[in-house]
Amino acid sequence: MINRLAFLPVLLCALLLLGRGFPMAWAQVSTNMDALPSAAVSSSHHAPVGHKQRKVAHAQNTTNSQPPAKAKATPAPTPAGYSRKLDIPAKAPTPTVITPPPFPVALHPPVPAATVVPAATSHSHTEPLQGGALRVLFDPNSADLNEETIEAVRHYAQSMAPKTEVRFILHSYANVPGNDISMPRRLALSRALAIRGLLVQNGIATTRIYPIAQGRPTADDTAPTERLDIRPESNPPPVETPLSADQPSNEKTPKP
Repeated sequence: MINRLAFLPVLLCALLLLGRGFPMAWAQVSTNMDALPSAAVSSSHHAPVGHKQRKVAHAQNTTNSQPPAKAKATPAPTPAGYSRKLDIPAKAPTPTVITPPPFPVALHPPVPAATVVPAATSHSHTEPLQGGALRVLFDPNSADLNEETIEAVRHYAQSMAPKTEVRFILHSYANVPGNDISMPRRLALSRALAIRGLLVQNGIATTRIYPIAQGRPTADDTAPTERLDIRPESNPPPVETPLSADQPSNEKTPKP
C-alpha cells in the first residue's frame, strides 16, 4: 500500500507532461432540463424563505395602513303620498287671460249723508276745545240736536273743509243706566252718524271722517258723559318705499 502511494506523484507529473505535448480539445455540452428531477427543478426556482416572509409582512402592513371603507348611508324611507322625483312640468303653464264681463256692472253709489232735522225740545250745545276741536253736548238718552247746535257744526265744517290734509276723528260717548254695554254704544253711534251727516253736507269728504262709538266713559274720565268730540288730526306723511336695484331712480345726477 505504501509503495502504491509512492508512485502517485510520479504519475501525476507524467500526465501533466503529456497534456502539454498535445493540444486541448473543446467539446459542446447540452443539458436537458426535463431529465432533471422535478424536486430539484422546483427548488431552484423558489425564492429564499426570508424574502417570502418579507413580502407577506409588507402586504400585511399595506393592508393595515389603508383607511377603513365608509359604510354607505341607508336613505330614509319615502313617506306615503310623497315622491323623491321632481315634479317638473314639460312646458310652462298657459297664462290666464281675464276677459272683461260681457255686460256693464252696476256700481253702488255712496251712501248719502243723513238729513239732520232740528229738535225744538233739545238742549244740545257746542263748546270749542284746544287744537281746533269742537265738543257737542247732548241730552241724556237722546241724539237730537237743536237749531243752534246744527248751525255751529255747519260753520265748523265749512271752515275746515279747505284743509284737505286734515282728517276728523269723532269720539262719541253715552251713558245709559243699567249694566247693558251695547245700548251706550248704539246711542253713541247714532250721535256720531248725525254729526258725520252735517260734516259731509258742508264739504268734508267721507274718507276724512272716522266715527268711533266709545260708549260708556271710563271711571277716570272727568269730562261730560253725554258728549261727542270732533278732533282734527293731520294725515300721516306718505311712506317712502326704497327703490330696488332694478328700479330706475327719477332723480337726476348733478353734472360735475
